[in-house]
Parts: sequence; structure tokens; C-alpha cells
Amino acid sequence: VVLPTFILEKRSLLEMYANFMAHPDMFLSITSGVTAEERMLRLVEYYLTAFHEGRKGAVAKKPYNPILGESFHCSWAVPCDRVRPLLRKGGVPGSGPGSAPVPAPSPAQHGTGHDGCGGGGGGGGGGGGGGGGGRNSDCYHVRFVAEQVSHHPPVSGFYCECKERKMCVNTHVWTKSKFMGMSVGVSMVGEGELHGYTHVTVPHVTH
Repeated sequence: VVLPTFILEKRSLLEMYANFMAHPDMFLSITSGVTAEERMLRLVEYYLTAFHEGRKGAVAKKPYNPILGESFHCSWAVPCDRVRPLLRKGGVPGSGPGSAPVPAPSPAQHGTGHDGCGGGGGGGGGGGGGGGGGRNSDCYHVRFVAEQVSHHPPVSGFYCECKERKMCVNTHVWTKSKFMGMSVGVSMVGEGELHGYTHVTVPHVTH
């Protein structure tokens, strides 16, 4: 079926998956949870923000299909004071209205660094460019890489990590389309695992 070009986005599906890291500060706050329940609540909140960020208009558009071996790289520099515990019932301080901020632990210093927090992104077919930017010890550095690992079925894999917070997420996703008369339905099928090296429990998400 030939589709009109006006329904296409100006980016690849691999770049769209970076929407899952639209709020990297919330991703980093997952490991601030003391108990497994607290970490799971933070995981769910972070996961739902990705779908809120991904839709920019009222009409959904389709990203371009990545070719086999295509990759996309990007990175974020997240100021440490943005990563705070969540506001919970019982008066525990967090990032909610009227609460006092609780700074996260400072990340380990590495690299020479520059003034201010920098971040960037890039990508391309067959092994694209990498993210970069200035470094600063007052920031956590989150790195993201996605690659098209299968053509039929169209499976994409992406990996994201923050070494300072000792956490990473490893995910594989494939899209499943279905024509329904005057519309098209698309499902995202896959699994993701979040690993926090300072905790025993590993939250598991199935799309």
C-alpha cells in the first residue's frame, strides 16, 4: 500500500524512540527510591511521560522506517539539582509544589569538562554520529543509542545508561501495523529491562 507523504514525520523511527528519554531527570530519579515499591512508582511515572512528550499535534504521523544497521546516538547532561525524590504522602520532601528540594548525590567526576552543562545528539544510517557537548561535574550524563537489528520483523533495540547513577535500560521493540478500513492501527510490541547496579530488584516493562 502506497501512503501519502504528508503522513510522514521528518525523522527516523530510531530517533522517535529517544522520546522515552524526554525527561531524563525523572529517569535518573528511579534509583533514588529506597524500596522496590518506590522505584517501581518512579519507573511508571517516567514511562508515562514518554507518551505525553511524543505527540506534538492532534494528528499522529509515521516516522521513516530505519534501514537494517542504521543507528541513532544522543546524550543529555542533566543538572544534579533536577534529580530529586518524589513528593510522597506523609510529608516526605520531594519535587512537588511547596516542598523543599532534596539534592541528589553528586556524580563521579570524569573528563576535563567545560563550563556549564552540555548535551547533544546525532545519528545516521549504518553507524551514525554520537552525542557530545560540554561536561561538568555538576551534571549527570545520560547516553542513548538505538539500532535497527532486524528487517522482518522490523525490530529496533535501544540502550540507555547513566554511569554516575549506576543504572541502564535495555529494550527491544517492534511495530505491528493493521489496516482497519479508513484508518491504520499501530502497536508497539517488546520488552525493556531496567538495571540498577546498587539494587537487587530489576523492574521489567512489557510494551
